Amino acid sequence: MLPIFRPLKDPAVATVWSGLAASTIGEDLFRVAVVWIAAEQIGNAAGYVNAAQYGAMLVAGLLGASVIDRWRADRAMIWAKYASAALALLPVAGAYVWGVSIPLLVLSVMGIAALRMVFTPALQSAVPVLVPDRDAMQAINGLFDATWRLARLIGPMLAAVLNSILPVIHFLSVTAAGFVLSGVAIWAVRDRLFDPTHQPQRGRGGLHGAWDALVDGARLMRREHTIGTLLLVNALANGPWSVALQLCIALMVKQHDPRLFDFEGLAALGLIIGVSGAGDVAGNLIAGSVRFRRPLSTMFLGYVAMGAGFALIAVAAWVLPNPWMLPAMMAAGLLAGFGGPFFFIPMITRLQTAYRGPEIARVFRLRLAVMAGSMLIFNIAATPLFDLLGPTLTEFLFGLLILALGIGGHFYFGRIESRPAKLPT
Repeated sequence: MLPIFRPLKDPAVATVWSGLAASTIGEDLFRVAVVWIAAEQIGNAAGYVNAAQYGAMLVAGLLGASVIDRWRADRAMIWAKYASAALALLPVAGAYVWGVSIPLLVLSVMGIAALRMVFTPALQSAVPVLVPDRDAMQAINGLFDATWRLARLIGPMLAAVLNSILPVIHFLSVTAAGFVLSGVAIWAVRDRLFDPTHQPQRGRGGLHGAWDALVDGARLMRREHTIGTLLLVNALANGPWSVALQLCIALMVKQHDPRLFDFEGLAALGLIIGVSGAGDVAGNLIAGSVRFRRPLSTMFLGYVAMGAGFALIAVAAWVLPNPWMLPAMMAAGLLAGFGGPFFFIPMITRLQTAYRGPEIARVFRLRLAVMAGSMLIFNIAATPLFDLLGPTLTEFLFGLLILALGIGGHFYFGRIESRPAKLPT
């Protein structure tokens, strides 16, 4: 058995994993539906819908920490999932009254994104409690990361299948069911997800408390310089990644109309993003099971693969006719997806071994806030870039940006790792 799957021998881990799989697959189906509905309703301005969710994540990450840190991790995760289910159903209910409503869709997107800032840091802080053996930390991080990456394969593929039997708005109903199943799974093993000796961190309320949490997260990042650098690089890289994967490809499908057999439109989009998810899963199986001799420089090779893949998706759209265009875009998407786990899994394992309990939540929430800020900026810039350059050239340039980040980081940390005595802590 691959090391990444060994944690599933623990029934509690298997239960949490199955719940995460249900909700993350639903959430990736939700993303595909939202982008497609927005692209149909408002065209290039669909970037503003994506930007709204990242704005909500930024606000929740910066202002909510002083409140969220007072909650037990298990309770925070359970109620975040139930509330997300209600928000996912909001545009569905509205569709029966007013038709498809972009304002209700934006409200749903923003609410679910804000609740992600509650759930994800709580999960990261609960992992060392669920699996106290530090030697198993890389495996369980690989396993949980595989949940999100498997969703990027199954969610879009599910969209391609459901497109023939369900209206796109009801993809959100499937998402809501996934959230409910996740909440039930976490409730079933809630006693394994919190440390009874842990006392919630108390602090000042309001804006003063938010400032305290922000400063504390920054202080913790400075304490572990290398980890802080990796967290910030990863957060900033998510900006161009979110536009390249979630927006550019959808608009490119509408513009270039790649097709193969009966796969076209939303089905073609689902295939491209789904194959990218297959690359994610393949990379996860390797990165979650193998300990690299030079982990820091190897991590950045993941961004080399990701950036090259995004750039090649654009090249395929430019130079290949149907029926070759769609398979080539899928192959490039496979390469783009393969690189992500090589950076994320070692990064999150370092974080969980360097910090403890509430420290993990605060550092991870600050990382998510920086990531949300990066995504917000890039998604706001996406609409004028689409108008000026078109989605295909934007995809190509953002791919080159991630590629350059990967090459620079690989050589920089390669030089550091060649002098282990001087490796920063």
